[in-house]
Amino acid sequence: MELKRNLFNNKGYIDGITIIDLKGEILFTAKFNNKLNSEADENYEIIGKKFLDIYENLDESTSTTYQSMIHGVPFYVENQVLKSTDRVPIKITSLSIPIKSNKKIVGAIDLSVSEYDEDLKDDIEIQTDLYEENFRTKIAEAASGGRNVNKLESNESRASYVTDNIITDNSLMKELKRYIKIAAECSLPTLICGETGTGKEMFAHAIHNESSRKDKPFIAQNCAAIPDNLLESILFGTSKGAFTGAVDNLGLLELAEGGTIFLDEINSMPVHLQSKLLRVLQDGTFRSIGAKEEKTVDVKVIAAINEDPLKAIESGTMRKDIYYRLSAISFNIPPLRERKEDIPLLTSYIISKYNRMFGKNIKYVSNNLYKKLNEYDWPGNVRELENVLIYGLSMVEKSSESLKFSDIEQKFNKMLNLNKEQCLDIEPLVSMVDKYERGIIEEVLKSTDYNISKAAGILKIPRQTLQRKSKKFNLI
Repeated sequence: MELKRNLFNNKGYIDGITIIDLKGEILFTAKFNNKLNSEADENYEIIGKKFLDIYENLDESTSTTYQSMIHGVPFYVENQVLKSTDRVPIKITSLSIPIKSNKKIVGAIDLSVSEYDEDLKDDIEIQTDLYEENFRTKIAEAASGGRNVNKLESNESRASYVTDNIITDNSLMKELKRYIKIAAECSLPTLICGETGTGKEMFAHAIHNESSRKDKPFIAQNCAAIPDNLLESILFGTSKGAFTGAVDNLGLLELAEGGTIFLDEINSMPVHLQSKLLRVLQDGTFRSIGAKEEKTVDVKVIAAINEDPLKAIESGTMRKDIYYRLSAISFNIPPLRERKEDIPLLTSYIISKYNRMFGKNIKYVSNNLYKKLNEYDWPGNVRELENVLIYGLSMVEKSSESLKFSDIEQKFNKMLNLNKEQCLDIEPLVSMVDKYERGIIEEVLKSTDYNISKAAGILKIPRQTLQRKSKKFNLI
């Protein structure tokens, strides 16, 4: 009687049955069988699959089902966390009993009941300490020691992220993570494509930290953040006398000597600078502004673009030759809306990351919140998800252990309204004007056999203006 009272925390029922054979193949399940459970997901069919493939956080030593078969006796465990692929973690109490036939163990049956507090019965427990210690150690290792401090002392010369910082359950993203090592093992230029907020810079950091250059500088520069007339001097440096007040000044390429330079939003770099960068990619040479002599650098160039590079070439914001030079090694990071199985994992990680910062102790996320997060398309990708969860953590009461949709509802509704306004999908005016202008210039140039003087006369603009615009649109 004592045993009966203690089993399954005195609940008096079970809500899950699983039977496996000695090979670990699932022969029967009740929890995901829609004939027994009307709420079961018909698309989540696990019969015939391997038990340890489904529950990815278990192995033979931690699974009560396997232990009961190995030792030939029942195994009982309370509050065991199960993480199945593409699903949020759950907590169960489980009794596993070996199955015998002709005195030989042929399998095991597992009886289980989901565990939750009555006050939190609509919530899902998350593992807020799942990543903390491991990732903090790896980040510290990546960011400390061995750096070329004579070059740069600032944090901008260090790559902070490693491959393990890229949190995913998505098969394509896992392939991209494996490809990081391949990209890191060579000095070929690398192109990272992906929408804003998908984590392009994190991939660049990881490539550097996987490479033999990891003890050398890592320098990141957003090409869209610097005015066109300054970007050249920042990248390539200046020589004394190049212009009034000019002094000898090293550019970022020289400061990154032996290491990596990451050029974000490469499509925002003026086309004439892209041609200058092309020489660096081809033979590692360039001239500083005003310099007579060429310089040589040993640097790995990683570039990122936040749109389809072929569209950027078509619109004239990216040279075709620099695209081909950069894209020998390339990454195409899928947007969050195409890998929504990552949302539970990312949510757990983000809450883990910011719990301490806000002095909160969130252990649960409501089912309704997860439902809303999965219904949204996330045009801002992981960065937008992080933003909304940070807002929720700032709003939730310090005494609360659960994050609910009501904690993010105000922010979430603002995002929905903003996206409705953007659904008109109107192309920016500047882009439309550029396309129109490019078309006219190209037509006139062709009609004059690319004679700049004749074309400028037809268009009634100065020759220098036409030359500058033709270079901008990659027409000459």
